[in-house]
Amino acid sequence: MSENKDDAYLKQVFVTQTKGFKDVTTKHEIWQEVANEFDAELKVSHTTDNVFKIFRINIPYNNLEIKLSESDTQPLKFEISFTSILDFELIIGIEDSIDRLLKKLGKKELELGNEEFDKKYLINSHNPEITKKLITQDIIEGFIKSEVYSFAYTSDIKKQTSNLLSVISRTIEDKDKITDLIRLHMKIIDNLKGLKIVE
Repeated sequence: MSENKDDAYLKQVFVTQTKGFKDVTTKHEIWQEVANEFDAELKVSHTTDNVFKIFRINIPYNNLEIKLSESDTQPLKFEISFTSILDFELIIGIEDSIDRLLKKLGKKELELGNEEFDKKYLINSHNPEITKKLITQDIIEGFIKSEVYSFAYTSDIKKQTSNLLSVISRTIEDKDKITDLIRLHMKIIDNLKGLKIVE
């Protein structure tokens, strides 16, 4: 991993760690409605000590599965596995004070031409041209609207596999917002396939 990729990955790992207890039981009805809308099954499980609750929904889309999960101690996450065609990596995360300081000191960063998005997010990619084609204006707007905290698409071209992991704010408590996030990830899948990044 490059230094930039390591930093972004560590940020993403950090945000998924326990940030206090937030009872997801109150969201059970919302998650069930989301599962019903997408003809999927809501799976509810508990940790081995039966203390924390975990919600999971796997939504089939375009020969893939969009996997959603959230628990009492983990934020809403989306995960999608692909068969990759192209060696491509992209990490997007909310800028912190260190990132802003590095920018002032001259650190170059990729920008997509949307002032609100570029101010909020730091983008790391070794292929700016493909990134700009992948992250279209409707996806940019979806990121801003849907409180996406971080997004990582990584590939292992030798194994022809790739993985997408998005981490969302823990404040999402609305069915329509979860539905919008699912449709956002469907657009990303469509663009990944359209650009022949994945099969």
